[in-house]
Amino acid sequence: MRSAASVLSLRTGAPAHNYLSTTRRCKPKIIGLHRRFAYAGTQIVFRWCLNRWYGMGTGSEAQNRKVQDWLARVDSGQLRLPRFQRGVAWDSNRVVSLLDTIIDDLPLGIALVLNVGDKEQFISRSLESAPETSEQVTEHLLDGQQRLTALYRALRDNDPQITYFVHFPVLDQNPGNDDHDVAVRKVARWTNASGTKFPMWVDSPSECLSRGMVPVRLLDPTFDRLDDWLSEATKVLEPGADIVELAEFKAAFMRASEYRSRAKTLISEKRETLKHFNLPYLSLPAQTSKSTALDVFVKMNTNAKPLKAHDIFVAELESITGRRLKEMEDELERRHPYLKKYFNMESAVLQTSALLQNKIPGQRGFFEMNHEVFVENWDVMSRGLVRSIQLVKSLRILDGERLPTAIPIPVVAALIANEPENGDERAAVDKLMRQYLWRSFFTSRYDSAAATRAFVDYRALKDVMDEVSSSSAVPILDDEWYSLPSRKDLKSAGWPKAKRSLSRAILAASTYFGARDFADDTKLNDENISSREYHHIFPDKLLKDARIESMLALNCALITWKTNRTIGRSDPIKYLEERAQRAPNEQDIERRLRTHLVPYQALKDAGPYEFGSSEELFAAVRHDFDRFLECRAVAIENFMRAVCSGDEPSLSDII
Repeated sequence: MRSAASVLSLRTGAPAHNYLSTTRRCKPKIIGLHRRFAYAGTQIVFRWCLNRWYGMGTGSEAQNRKVQDWLARVDSGQLRLPRFQRGVAWDSNRVVSLLDTIIDDLPLGIALVLNVGDKEQFISRSLESAPETSEQVTEHLLDGQQRLTALYRALRDNDPQITYFVHFPVLDQNPGNDDHDVAVRKVARWTNASGTKFPMWVDSPSECLSRGMVPVRLLDPTFDRLDDWLSEATKVLEPGADIVELAEFKAAFMRASEYRSRAKTLISEKRETLKHFNLPYLSLPAQTSKSTALDVFVKMNTNAKPLKAHDIFVAELESITGRRLKEMEDELERRHPYLKKYFNMESAVLQTSALLQNKIPGQRGFFEMNHEVFVENWDVMSRGLVRSIQLVKSLRILDGERLPTAIPIPVVAALIANEPENGDERAAVDKLMRQYLWRSFFTSRYDSAAATRAFVDYRALKDVMDEVSSSSAVPILDDEWYSLPSRKDLKSAGWPKAKRSLSRAILAASTYFGARDFADDTKLNDENISSREYHHIFPDKLLKDARIESMLALNCALITWKTNRTIGRSDPIKYLEERAQRAPNEQDIERRLRTHLVPYQALKDAGPYEFGSSEELFAAVRHDFDRFLECRAVAIENFMRAVCSGDEPSLSDII
């Protein structure tokens, strides 16, 4: 049971005491046994994580370090935090829980440090409230900040708003107190306008001890004024000048001495516990790469709001260059507000910038980027993103909701950022980029390992543009490696509202030629795209009544909400007839459907469906629906093969 708690403590940074409060009443031998098992379990889990993620740690052992040694390293400045780490996040209740865990001599999890060689890999800072020193930094604390900071501040008593105490019930002179367990308590502090700090009894040793409250700072093994504090705390118990009887004087003196001795014994026991308390740690060697160290940190960071790669990069960028990425991104968005319709600005900026520095557009690449070069490349990166979205808009994809996948956008941005804006060369580059985009949408290339594959494609495409190699060397453009979907694949693709690349690629094909509304004939554009609805061409209710799957990409068209509501459950032939009666002529309705790559004749020949049995309905609808899917799949397939070759087909080329 203790092992499980330690593992949870390792992952959350929370003391094991939170999860096994009853263990406090275990006998010392049992606690020690549990602690050894928990410590061993923690080592196994931590070493497994390092080996699983990074191929390291198989021969490593957790090293022991006493609490007082940790505190000494914090005081000297040898142990510091990478500056990208957030500040203090624990509230006072978690600090109380941590201190309870320590005074009960229960396991506290394990810390992780990065050894520092001749030069720090990260800009660092002291722990909260620790002094700034000129001592050479030897370690960066990657995991364990909240525990060590809480412990340091409590033992140094330098939190202006909270003072922590250990409550000893046997020392409490309040007859109404019925506590039995020694436990940590907190007392909130505040200062009035005149500068007086309340509650005032906290600063009086005698009033503290009369309540059975011993400041946690007294447990610090380096605190050398325990006897002075006890003398001050028990002075009021010593016989005064008003006692003249010798026997009474001796009795009062003995009571004070016994009380002081009992208090010192109890406090000394807890001081010894803390003095020998071990907070084990694993260390990454100084030669560990920066990206690996950061990756370890991100994976081990399981706070309520864990840091992301973007957060770490932002903190490092500001520390090194003084530039605030949020302000840079906001300015880019202000000048080009449509960009946010297509992608997450944070991700796109880092991914494009990583590629421009020839790094993988993923976490590892972000951590390996040069921050000064990032700032130097900002205008180039921005121009690339703008031009990439212009290219996507030329494909008649009008927002991110309908974008099959955003993965190729940074690749295109990095490739065309410095390309000429006019001339034959621009036309050739744009054709190559269109081919790359459409194949990204229609193939399974980025279904997994997307960042690595995007990087490989980027470098191969760059070689093609630099005339170093031919397009056959680009994995995503090679049919043998990543073939286009078959007609059967197109028919089975699901509803495009879900985030599936192929389904959305089919939708993109159906909007490429304007996707005019079935009723009002309005063309799809930037202004009305958000009001269009995903419409079942063969009505959803009809197909469900016939027990046929309706949620297919080939059965979807974007039309206005009003038209969608009007059609309802109607058979295809009925609503086509209704549209034809209101339209100038039947050919006009056919033209509107063609802009969605919808086969008019297949719909016109469908139905009507007036059958008494479900079997008859199924057979009739199944026949018509299959014919419709086949006809539309042919049109989508024709379109797919044209655009995946880099062409810009006309509607007559497809149908």
